Amino acid sequence: MISRISCLLFTILLMSVVPMLVTADEKSTNEDQAPTAPALPEKLQKILKQATPLNPQETLFLDRPAKAIYLKATVALQEGLLEMLCCPEQTKEHESILATNCSATPIHTALLALGAQSGEPVSFDPVFKAPTGEVLKITILWKADDGTVREQDSREWIQTVTRRYFTAPLATLPVGLTLPEDSDLMYDKTNQELLHFGTMTAEEQKKNLTLSNDPAFQKAIQELQKSSHPSPLDADWVFAGSIIDVDPTTGQKRYLADGGDLICVANFPSAMIDIAIKSSASDGQRGYEANPQAVPVPGTPVVIKIQCQKDVTTKQGS
Repeated sequence: MISRISCLLFTILLMSVVPMLVTADEKSTNEDQAPTAPALPEKLQKILKQATPLNPQETLFLDRPAKAIYLKATVALQEGLLEMLCCPEQTKEHESILATNCSATPIHTALLALGAQSGEPVSFDPVFKAPTGEVLKITILWKADDGTVREQDSREWIQTVTRRYFTAPLATLPVGLTLPEDSDLMYDKTNQELLHFGTMTAEEQKKNLTLSNDPAFQKAIQELQKSSHPSPLDADWVFAGSIIDVDPTTGQKRYLADGGDLICVANFPSAMIDIAIKSSASDGQRGYEANPQAVPVPGTPVVIKIQCQKDVTTKQGS
């Protein structure tokens, strides 16, 4: 049975598709006014030509035979703390790796057309409950610097945050040891912890180990070096489905993910797609950042491929 939120979204999508029925002259005028974006490589254009465009901007495509939807986007952020993998343009680009000229509503409906089942967004009251929904596979396709078309799991573009203090237990500093002023090491006497800001490189570890032969200090340095190194996002993307509510000003129904919470890395009740683990949006606790070693330069055009994980698994196992 189609849920009430699904019925509402189908209605909203129908209203959004009406503007696609423009005349050739109107379309030409709109294209003349639009800013010029870098062209996608021929291989990606060919993939999109085999799919059906679902919005007037032709940035969202449905490929039923491939059981996938495609979303054209642009790199907005190469380094920095994250709330999103992707947001609609002019919403949250300052904390999202990608931005797309497409709202969340038609993407939600396209996922329903694939057979994806929406679940429930995150909840925090009375206790934390992780978001649920269809498990999705999200892949990024783009043209690399060497001219080849790359395809990568989106989670590899996201890593655990490094711009913070890492701690290791240490009852006391070794007798006579004073930490160098030019070091990123600090000692918290109150909490009995050794701290290091950011990633401790192998060279820094080697230098820090020479400061003292004390076994407890050496162990703390080794723990800091290990814990401070980033790791890729290790969680499933789930189709949480966001929320439809009523705008108190206009009285009109609105789909909250259209406000920016499209594909989220931090948990939001308004998220359309979220990660199925606890991830805070608090500045003091934010858990993820862009991986600058993987993400291409801002302005790079990409194609986001979204599939139901069950379809990918079935295809691989067939």
